[in-house]
Amino acid sequence: MSSSASQWVLRPGRLEDHAVFARLFLELGVDDSPPPEPVWAAEIAQLSLFAEGPQGVGAYAVTMALGDFGFVTQLVVAPFARGQGLGRRMMSHLANHLRAQGCTRWGLNVKRENVPALALYSSLGMRPVREATTLRMTRAQLEALPAASPDGAVVPVTLEDCGALTEAFGMLPGKLAGFAASESHRLLGLVDPQAPARRWLGMMDLRSGPLLYPFFAVSPAHARTLLEAAFGRLGAGVSTLNVSVTDDAPLVHLLREAGAQTRLETLELRGPLVDAAP
Repeated sequence: MSSSASQWVLRPGRLEDHAVFARLFLELGVDDSPPPEPVWAAEIAQLSLFAEGPQGVGAYAVTMALGDFGFVTQLVVAPFARGQGLGRRMMSHLANHLRAQGCTRWGLNVKRENVPALALYSSLGMRPVREATTLRMTRAQLEALPAASPDGAVVPVTLEDCGALTEAFGMLPGKLAGFAASESHRLLGLVDPQAPARRWLGMMDLRSGPLLYPFFAVSPAHARTLLEAAFGRLGAGVSTLNVSVTDDAPLVHLLREAGAQTRLETLELRGPLVDAAP
C-alpha cells in the first residue's frame, strides 16, 4: 500500500454524513439530485463506507449484498483525493466486506468513457455484461413513437412479482426485491391481461428526478405504453423525464429519432470476487 493511500481511515457511514455524501454525489455527473436526508437515513447510510483523511472525506461507496452477488451501487473519489490509490483501497475493503457476507461475485455500473475506472475494475476481474443508455424524453416526443400497445395493463409490482420479472428481463437476482422494499422506488409492471398467468410485457421503476430505471419493454409499442403511464403519474406539471434503456439498441435508436437527448451511457461489469489487495 502506498503512503498516500495509507493516510485514509475507512469507516462505516453515519447519519450525520448526509451533507458530505450529497456533495460528493454530484461528482457522479448524473442528472439525479442527491437523495434527500430521509432516504439517506432509511436506505443508504447503513450500506455506505467512507474514507476520511487529514483534508476530510476523500471518498465514499455504497454496496448491497444480493445473495452471493455483491453490487457496488456507488463509488466516488473526491477530486482532491484522486491519483493516490484510494479507489483501489476502497475496492479492496469492499471485496472483504462482501466476501464476509457470503458473496462470491460482484459488479457495478460505470460510465463508458471513464477510462481510469474501467482500467481499475478490469484489473479486478470485472468484464462488461450489459449496457444502458439514459435519454431525456419530453411528452411531445412520445408522439413520434409507435402507437401504444392495446394489450398491456400497467399494474403495481409486488414483492411476489419480483422473481418472475427478474427472470423475464435478466436482472440480478434480489436487486428488484430490494427496490420493492424501499419507499423511494415505485415499481410498475406491464402485464398481458388476457394471459391465463401473468405474462410480463415490460416494467419500470419510477424514481425521483424523474427517472425510469430500470426500464424494459418487449416492443416499442409497449415502451410507449409505459412512458405514457409514467408521464400520467407524474402529472401535467412535469414535461420531461429520463429513461434508462438496457440492452435494447433498437429502442434507443427510436427514442433518439424522436428527439430524445442522450444523457448517460454506462456499462454493467461483473466478475468473480477476487482478492483486491491494494
